[in-house]
Amino acid sequence: PPSSPSPESTTSSSTSTIRAALTREAGKNTKLRTALTNHDGLKMMGVNLEMTELPCIQHADGSDRPALIELLSGGTIEQFDYVVITSPEAARVLASAIEESDEMDLVKFNNAVQVAAVGKATGKVLESLGVDVDFVPSQATGETLAAELPATPGGGDSPTKVLYPASAKARNDIQEGLEARGEKEDTAVFDFTRLNTYDTVPATFDADQLALIDDIEVACFGSPSAVDAWLRNVDVKGGYVDMDDEEKKKLGPDGNGNVVAACIGTTSARACLESGRWHAMDIYYPKENPGVESWAASIAQAAGDIMERKFWS
Repeated sequence: PPSSPSPESTTSSSTSTIRAALTREAGKNTKLRTALTNHDGLKMMGVNLEMTELPCIQHADGSDRPALIELLSGGTIEQFDYVVITSPEAARVLASAIEESDEMDLVKFNNAVQVAAVGKATGKVLESLGVDVDFVPSQATGETLAAELPATPGGGDSPTKVLYPASAKARNDIQEGLEARGEKEDTAVFDFTRLNTYDTVPATFDADQLALIDDIEVACFGSPSAVDAWLRNVDVKGGYVDMDDEEKKKLGPDGNGNVVAACIGTTSARACLESGRWHAMDIYYPKENPGVESWAASIAQAAGDIMERKFWS
């Protein structure tokens, strides 16, 4: 893994320093760091947030990536009504597949199929890559996208065909939501095709990175995969690898590296809770409108609560 960069702080001097780990893939924490550096709440509370990049995941090609390129090369992408994209990485994988295909280019792709993005952040990445975005749900979750995605006219006689190029670790919320609509609404029948076009694999910390865990008070998670990778590295550092899950749940805060979790949204927060390694009160996440800005607000709230605990301890 890459060497750990020097920590950056939100202020040059402050009444209290809180140390946070940014766990997205190396080089992809810039927007979050900027949002935290400029966060008025941290400044008002007098929190000096010291940020250290500890990438917990790295991306690899998924088993179905060749199938996506084949669909694009053969001109058969037109059979789908929608391509659903649920992460910035899925957007980048789609754009690279279009570029690698034999017959397809961005103009042809945009004319051939509609694209649904799970949220504004993913939509912005798609648009920056030249992919038109035709639909964004009111809330940036897979469940909301499935509930709100417009069906094409025709109902069961002409199902709405959806292509979902996704992470191999992505949940089935969208497929399950669309299938549930088909059972309830005669006019909303969906034909769903999922392709696992990329995968997220856990990053293994080197000795220097493992040592940094002791200094971290807030771990900032952008995906369930990052949560899992963080815990794997905590297990290595703490000597918990050979314990079973139930034993790990009894470790208390030691079992998560003595950090609170600040998550980008409900999916990552659920992964923290379901791991059994955090108390619910130590998991922070935006209840609505998940994204970088609301994530930064959750991190600021976590940092403020830690500062208050330090004051009274």
